[in-house]
This record gives sequence, structure tokens and C-alpha cells, in this order.
Amino acid sequence: MKPFDVMLLIVCSFLIIYCDGSANVHVSDSFIVDDAGRIRIYHGHNFVTKGFPWYPSELLDPINVANLSQWGINFVRLGMMWSGVEPEPQKYNITYLNIMKQIVELLESNQIFVLFDMHQDLLSSRTGSYDGIPAWLYDRFPPPDHPYPWPLKSTTGASWFDLYLTEACSHGFQCLYDNTAGAVESMGNFWRLVATTYKEYSNVLGYEIINEPWAGNYIANPTLLLPGIAGAKNLQPFYEKIAKSIRSVDNDTLIFYEPVTWGVRLNGKYFGSGFTHVPGGDDYRNRSVLSYHYYCIILSLIPVPDNSTIPFFDRVLCDDIEGPAVFRSIEIDLAQLGGSAFLTEFGGCEDSPTCDEQLDWGLDAADEFLQSWAFWGGLLGDVPAIKRLSRVYARAIAGKPLAMQYIASQRVFYLSYYIDPTIKQPTEIYISPIQYPQQSYNITVNRALKWKIDQTNTNIILVEPNEQFVKSKNQAVIGVVEIQPTI
Repeated sequence: MKPFDVMLLIVCSFLIIYCDGSANVHVSDSFIVDDAGRIRIYHGHNFVTKGFPWYPSELLDPINVANLSQWGINFVRLGMMWSGVEPEPQKYNITYLNIMKQIVELLESNQIFVLFDMHQDLLSSRTGSYDGIPAWLYDRFPPPDHPYPWPLKSTTGASWFDLYLTEACSHGFQCLYDNTAGAVESMGNFWRLVATTYKEYSNVLGYEIINEPWAGNYIANPTLLLPGIAGAKNLQPFYEKIAKSIRSVDNDTLIFYEPVTWGVRLNGKYFGSGFTHVPGGDDYRNRSVLSYHYYCIILSLIPVPDNSTIPFFDRVLCDDIEGPAVFRSIEIDLAQLGGSAFLTEFGGCEDSPTCDEQLDWGLDAADEFLQSWAFWGGLLGDVPAIKRLSRVYARAIAGKPLAMQYIASQRVFYLSYYIDPTIKQPTEIYISPIQYPQQSYNITVNRALKWKIDQTNTNIILVEPNEQFVKSKNQAVIGVVEIQPTI
């Protein structure tokens, strides 16, 4: 037995692991599917704490978590911070692991699924941010050729993107990818411990290897700024090694993997993700999810004038060109790679006067492309955001979806899908009590369906096939659900 395996057993002996099975999901035909065969859709929120104590204390409050569920949030992208787990080399913080366990259990009791996200921004406190990777690991890397923040003269007034361009940051990422000072083995051990500790929870949906990976040392190799080159040369081999560590202890839970952030606007050898297969190869297509983010570039880089609407030219670039290109690019990637996809970040616009417009477009586009999403930004206590994000959606579909749409301005919902009569569990539709107070809605279904309110959760509508009608047909039958307000 290897030394790390012995240490892992010692660490886990201090942890009370709640054994109730895994999330029991897999990927089929680009969708995440549960063990009943239903397609699952997730509406979620990011909770990431970028500094000590590294965990989101608000998720230890049962009222906060119950509110998330009440608002229709059934997914949390939870920052599992490497520096919180391993503050010193091979010395693991049992207190942190157990607190995160409490958070997972509280989310589980509210039927909220969890994605563990090894979050980082700019890699390290040594390069202008927080310790996305532990400081002790960055300090083991050889120094860059020029001191931080070269080629910048100063960090004063530098943007987040400017700091990524520093040699120290890019060099640090390259050292990580190249396994300098055993970086890959260290990160693999971190993920093995996380997977071993939490894999039995019924609400653990997946592990996201690293948030927003940078291309690597583009100063030494400028071609890495082409996202396809960065993906092929650095990210894919790196993901293979980390996935192997996770799969050594958990062969079932979904693994989420990201391209560089600008690698999901176009496709091809140089301008796409650069991936030729999912982590672990084609045998893992049914357990892999391409994680991607969407923030309109022009709105991120150029401040919008202080008015209530997005300027016309910006709106065309975002809503008619860049945004649709992202979703189409993802569809092409999935057709080539297999697996599913998940919009794990969008929003992040609270300080913008146009935030409402940005959110509405993202939410509507996710519905159109049948994508799960996780909002980035403040939510708890933010009443306008809660009202926008708490929307009607089908969280489980007993068949192949054709279209799903929620028109927020009219509070009208539409769902159509091919009914799969072999699926024995119902379609589940979340109906927001914020949008429809006191159940002020009408539900209309076509002859192929029947519906009822879930007696265990009055915010959920259960939709089932009208068996006599479906059996009378010798062809695929489409079910249609429409919901409209009564007041």
C-alpha cells in the first residue's frame, strides 16, 4: 500500500461518512439522466469562499438552505478549496472536511445537488489573488524569468484579465500542468481524498477539476493563446491525470472539466476547446460534463454607460452574435466528444445597471438550449435576483424534451417532450411561489398527459402519461404542458 493510501485511511477514520448511495445519474444523448431514465435539469447557484475559513458559512444556516429550495434552486456549485483541505503538504484539515460534510448533508436534506469545484482565480496569492492552489505548492515552483508583475509595471488599476497576463501567473499554471515539484500528484491526492470522503452522499453530482484554467506560459509559447492549442497541449493531458486519481476511488460520479474561458465561442483545431475526448477517454462519455461560463466579453471589458439599458451595438454583439455562438459551440463539442454540458457560471453583474437584461437573456437562452445553469453573484437577501432566478422549469423530464420556455414578463411556461412510457417516474415541474402566490396559476396538458400536485412539496407538479391514450397510439406521442397565471 502506498504512503498516501495509508494516510487516506487515517484521515477518513476521523470522518463520519454518511453512506446512502451516490447521486445515481449518468449521461445519455448529451443529457444528465437519473436512475429512472428521466432527463434532469438543474437551476443553481455558486457558493465559493476565496479565503479563510474557505467554506460558505451561510450554507450552515438551515433557513438559508430551505429558502434556496423554496426558490427552485436544486443545485449548488460548492467551492472545495484546496488550500482549505491541505494547508500544509500532506497535512489535511479534518475540521474543514467535516464542516463541508455538514453543508453537504444540509443541502441533501433539502434535495439540493452538489458539484465540488476546485476554484481558483489567478492561481495564487503570489500572483495577485488568493491561494487557489496552496501557497506551499506555488513556492516550490522555480521563479519566473521576471519578477511579478512583469510585463506590467504596476498592478495599480490593472484588471483581472491584465493580471492573468503576468509572467508569474502564466508560469505558475505551466508548472502545474507540467507536474513541476510533483504538482499533479499533489492535486491528484487532493481530489482522491475529496472523492473518498464524499462519494457516498446521494446528492453529490460531480467533481469539477479546476475553475477557469488559464492557457499556461504564453510568453514562452505564444501559440497557447489559441484556445485549441492550450486545450490540446496543457489541459487535456492534465485532466487525464487528475481524472485517473479520482477514478481510482470513484468510478461513477460525474467529472466536470473546463476549457480555457475563450475556448467556447468557436470550434476547430485552433479556436475551439482543443479536446479530442472526455477525461478518461470514450469509455467515460457517460460520466463526463463539459463545464463552461458565459459572460459577454464586451460588457466585461468595456463599462456600460450609467443608464438602464444595454446600448444597441453592445446588445447585438452579446445577444445576437457572441451568446448564441457559445451555445452552438457547446453543441458541436458534445457531438464530437460525447458527455453532457453545464453552464456553471453566468451573471456576475450586480454592479451593472444592465444586470437584469443580462440575466434575462442568459436564463432564456439556457431554456432554449435545454441547459442547466448556476448563477454567479449575490442571491441570499437580493430580492430582485431571487425573483428573476426563481422561475418555472422542468427539473425531471420522463422522455426526450423538444422545447422548454418560461416567458418571465407574462409568467407563462411551456414544455413539450416525447413521452417515454417505459419510465415509471413522473415528469417534475417546479412552480415558483414567488411568481404564482397562493397557487395562482392554471395548468393545461394535452390528451396524452395528466397532472397532480406533489403532496410532499406543493411547489412541484407531477405529470404522468395518460396511459389509455398513449397505448392507443402506434407512434411516438408528444406531451405538452402549459402554465399561465390566473391573476
